[in-house]
Amino acid sequence: MMDVVATAVDSHKLATAIAELVFSVYKSCPSKCKPTVRPDSTREWTNLASVVVQTGDGELVCTSLATGVKAISDSTVATAAGRILHDCHAEILAIRAFNRYLINECQNLDDDQLYFSRCVVRSDKAESQSFKRFRLDGRCKIYLLATEVPCGDASMEQIGAGTKEAWDVSQLERGRPLKGREYFSEIGQVRTKPGRSDAPESLSKSCTDKLCLRQFTSLLLTPTTMAMETDGAYLDALIVPKSKINPQSFTRAFGRQGRLARMSDLGGDRPVLFRPFEYWTYELPQFEHSKESIDDENSKPSNISLIYVANDLDVEAIVKGRKMGAKTSSVHASSFASRIRLTQDVIRLAGRDAGASGTMYLDLKRDPIRQRQKDIGRRALGNWWQTAADNFVVCDKNNKNQGIIDG
Repeated sequence: MMDVVATAVDSHKLATAIAELVFSVYKSCPSKCKPTVRPDSTREWTNLASVVVQTGDGELVCTSLATGVKAISDSTVATAAGRILHDCHAEILAIRAFNRYLINECQNLDDDQLYFSRCVVRSDKAESQSFKRFRLDGRCKIYLLATEVPCGDASMEQIGAGTKEAWDVSQLERGRPLKGREYFSEIGQVRTKPGRSDAPESLSKSCTDKLCLRQFTSLLLTPTTMAMETDGAYLDALIVPKSKINPQSFTRAFGRQGRLARMSDLGGDRPVLFRPFEYWTYELPQFEHSKESIDDENSKPSNISLIYVANDLDVEAIVKGRKMGAKTSSVHASSFASRIRLTQDVIRLAGRDAGASGTMYLDLKRDPIRQRQKDIGRRALGNWWQTAADNFVVCDKNNKNQGIIDG
């Protein structure tokens, strides 16, 4: 019993240290990227998330940080050409920014044989012609701090408390996606963003659902998996405020004994790769731009998202999935965490033969091992509605990286 108590105390102490680090980094970010007071005196709030890596030496590195509460409508995705950030919830942006951090580290290691990375090392498995020439240092631990419980199934009891009409399922139309803030009694279900029932449909899955799937596929996005092995790139712990966690909800939403209980029957003769994360809490400090900190019943969610990456000079302000202030049609409007920018840099890192003429983005995603992991996770969760395909040309015969970025 003493060992269990000591572990709980140690994890709470580490979670608090991580929160202090993350909020100090947030304070250093430009004010233009943060919630503000509108001309009519309405105060704004937002959610924050950060991926923090603990190195083998015990150092905490805030690799990425993001804020945001918005999701772009599904009708926009099919014409996005990889340039728009579809899901601007803080947790998802923080993971995308973490992938930007990793790709930057790979590039630094590739450019300079003497470069020392605190998190990424050259892979000893990689063959000379292999694109996966890097991996996360096996001694590292990865933590995701979020100032709110992830939207979706993990937060049903929390946000549904005192909302009687939202528990009534008599009007529920079966066979359609559930949004995040309707029919709270339907627990254990995949849900979509935005949460309000009157909001435009996005079909983007909730943060709970996406984080749940990451236990099967790692935190690496498709472009990053072209350069890095997924070994060691799984989340070790999700950290949320102690006042907001419901252990039963988390166990149901993320655990193998909850809504994922079916996964062992879906793997066939081969084992299912599933790496669950722990749930940690912190009490202080409090996020300065949370809804609770603003404490104003008339406050509104900010439409600005912030994206910080530790090894990048730029701190981005994102509005409607694009860099704030850039023209919609400009290639400069694309975030460094967008699909097109991440893919571009990995293709360059992989070398001239990484993509054949006419290669499409979705072609790069056809990794049978990774796809099997996704399929098992989605089937275990059930009711996984696909968003519109965001496909685009990666390479053409005239320019290997044509269309990815022009400047």
